[in-house]
Order: sequence, then C-alpha cells, then structure tokens
Amino acid sequence: MKKFILIFVIILMSACLLQGKGLAYTTVSISEAHEMLLTNNELIVVDVREEVNEYCYGHIPCAINLPWNSGVFDENYDHILPTDAPILLVCRSGNRSGQASAVLSRNGYETVYNMGGGMSGWTYDTVTCDVVENCDYCTRCGATYSVYFPHIASGNGWETEIAIINSSQETPLSGTFKTYNADGELLDDTQTLNLPASGRTELVVGDFFQNPTAIRYIIFAADNDAVYGYLKFYNSPGESYRVAIPAPTSVNQNDIVLSHIALTDGWWTGLTLINTTNESRTLTFTFNNGQSKNLTLSAGVYQAIIMADFLDSLPLADINSAIISNADGIIGLEMFGNSSQLSGILLQDATTQFLYYPHIVNDQSWWTGIVAFNPGLVAGELVVKPYSEDGTLLSPADPATPTEEAWLITPPVAATPIEIGSRERFMGSAAELNLPEGTDWLAIESTVPISGFELFGTTNGLQLAGYTSVGIDGYSGVFPKQEDAGWSGVALVNTTAD
Repeated sequence: MKKFILIFVIILMSACLLQGKGLAYTTVSISEAHEMLLTNNELIVVDVREEVNEYCYGHIPCAINLPWNSGVFDENYDHILPTDAPILLVCRSGNRSGQASAVLSRNGYETVYNMGGGMSGWTYDTVTCDVVENCDYCTRCGATYSVYFPHIASGNGWETEIAIINSSQETPLSGTFKTYNADGELLDDTQTLNLPASGRTELVVGDFFQNPTAIRYIIFAADNDAVYGYLKFYNSPGESYRVAIPAPTSVNQNDIVLSHIALTDGWWTGLTLINTTNESRTLTFTFNNGQSKNLTLSAGVYQAIIMADFLDSLPLADINSAIISNADGIIGLEMFGNSSQLSGILLQDATTQFLYYPHIVNDQSWWTGIVAFNPGLVAGELVVKPYSEDGTLLSPADPATPTEEAWLITPPVAATPIEIGSRERFMGSAAELNLPEGTDWLAIESTVPISGFELFGTTNGLQLAGYTSVGIDGYSGVFPKQEDAGWSGVALVNTTAD
C-alpha cells in the first residue's frame, strides 16, 4: 500500500512539473471558457472544425480556423500561434480540440486550454463567415492563408514556374514557402517572401530552391487572404509543351468530379493527388460505366498517376469521366496531353446549375471545345444558350450530324432541352454544336448540378489551353501574368440582365 501511494505521489508531482513546463494542457468547461473570453484580452481562440460545413455555420467571434481533419492545423500552427500566448482550442465535441491541444503542449506552448463539450454545447454568441469581424489580437498571429502548388516538376527535362500575387492595393504581404517530398515530409528548403501592396513575383523552382528535384508539392502560407498564385510546367529549356493552372487556396471538402478523361486517339490523362489531412484516405473512383477502383493515400502523401495505367484491366474505351469519393482534404490537378499538346485543370468538388463559356472561337486557326458532366444519380436536362458580343440571346441552329457519337449528345434545336443522364457527359466542339453565326459566348443551364470546362486549341495541333466553367462568375478576379514572349488575351462577360 505504501508503494502504491508513493508511486501515485511521484506521478502526480511529475504531472504538475510537466504542466508548468508547457507539456500538458487544461480542459475547461464551456462556462469557464466563456468567462476566460470575457476576462482575458490576450486569449486566442482556435477552432479546429472544418471551414465549410462547421466553422462557417457559426463560430466564437474572432476564432481562428485551423481545421484538424484536413491537416491545416498541422501545417500552420507553428508559424501562426505564438508559444507564449494563452490559447483556447474548440471543436464540435472536444475530441479534435483535445488532440490539437496535445500537439501544442508537446511542442512547447505554455498555456493551452481545451474546451470540453465543444461547440455543440455552446449557448453564447456566434458569428458566421459572411460577417466581417474586427479582431485586433489576430495581428499577433502570423500566416493564416495557404496557396497550394500541388505538382512540382523540376528535372528530367521539365521545369516549373510558380507565381504569387498580392491583390491588396493597401496591405503588404508576407509568407513562407514550405516544400514537401512525395511522402509528405517537410524538406529543409523553406524560403520566405515579402511583397508590397499590389506586388507580384514569379520564380523558377529549379533556380529558387536548393534541392528542386526532391520537391513534389509546395504550400505557401501567407499573412492575409489577398494572396493568389499559379503554376506552369514546361519542357526545359524550351516551352513548346507547357500548361499553366491556377493554384488552389483551399482543399476539397466533398466528392471530386472528373468531367473528362481522355484515353483514346493518342490522348492520355494524368492526375496528381495530395492528401492534406493527418490521416490515411482511401479514395474510390467510380467511372461513368459503373465500374470502380480504390486508391489509398497516407497522410501528407503526393501521388501522380497515369489513368491508363491506373485503370489496368478496365475497358478504356468505355470510360470518359468519374467521381472520386471520400475526397475530403484532397487537392490536385488533372492534365490531358498528346504528342504535341498539353492542358490541365484543377480537381474540384464544386458543381453548379449554370456553366459559363466566355469565349467561343471557331475559324481556320482555332477551335473551342466544351464539356458538361452530370455526376449525380438523377437524370436532368440542359439548355444551351448562345449569345452574341452585345448580349443578344441567339436561337440555336439546326442540329449538325455529330462526328463522334461517343463524345456528343445531339445538339440543341431551338429551345429543346438536352437530356443528360446520370453520370453522362455532354461534349463537343463549337463546330459540332453547329452554333448560330455570331456566337461569342454561351451558357448552359441545367436542372441538376453539373460540372464542366472549356478548351481552346489551334487547328495545327500545337497549342491547347483549358479552364473550369464552374464558379467563374464574380465581381473581381486576378489576371496573373502578361506573357513576355507572346500575347495575352482577356474575355469578360456580363452574365446578369442589367
């Protein structure tokens, strides 16, 4: 009995010593946490729930959002949160915040509190993400906004250019480039960047970083949300075979939609995938023909796949699109190529009932291709609306005979809707759609959520570009580069009736 008491006392004393050295955290009740907020102006609240489905619905005013499940907390806490400040961590129930509290405590944070019971029991004031907050203490916290470069190719005949733009006209921007290998390990090649208001920089990975051949992806963590970027891959030293893609600023939260997979007529499709979470993810690819295949990614891992190799024994001719489920926390991009052309788009979980194609060209030098895909289980109808440059809605022409039956659903006749089945793809060029003369842009309206993108190419097969048609309507935007050795064009469309 004496030995038991002695051991208990030693353990208790040790725990007290560890608490004093910042190696333990304190769990507080919801009412105690609320009292701390009222009485301690230095307290930093960190909400580790996911942004879209949890945090934005209602959070403690001025709480910093560093999601635990999608790996944002692990990637950012050390350069965002000061080690000497009191920190209160919250989540839905207290489980994720408890794990995050343990991470901080193990890494030298002196005063860490976990709110037991979580936001599910919080009865005090909350705010949503559409409320502009004035949070003075957040100036103590460093980088809170990330730009992801999900594929880096430097070496073996390839090079990557990346750019960072500060869209703020008033506030300077500071941030840190963090480089990772294919296993998700942080490399000893961290670089910092400072930009003035409206500043911009572009850099070549092979010239800027010390060990570029080991880098597979890069995360740039910035101190304000005015940060944008892009990445460009090209043959080094020439640039005849290249693709430029916007850099994402958030991770996917739902199923990823692959609107188009090119596997025939000399074309290939490749994917790069990164698991930004701190746990393993098993992704399920469900293809348009009903077949499926799984891919497991460990936490932080980067993987590049060629779809023809990944599909293995599955019938390539029958596959043209897919859904990637269990993709919460996954980012990446998709590339299409043949012997002379290369293009690509970001992997997105977004769908819409309005797709916009803001520039349609069909002449001796250029062609335009459009893709719309219904990822859902319910069939729907599409209406293709062609517009002239002055905004006049044109009447669709008589249908043309499709040259590739597997690619094209019958084009519209007058206002006749086009049926699009579950996991069916609508695809064709401007010429195949037989759009009326004077069509400068078009919109597709759908009765079900859809995804899609637009391609431009030269008829000589030497140039190709593409971009998503989902969510491109807005009140502002960034045009990240004026091409030095070529030309740059901008297309603007007023999609409203005003």
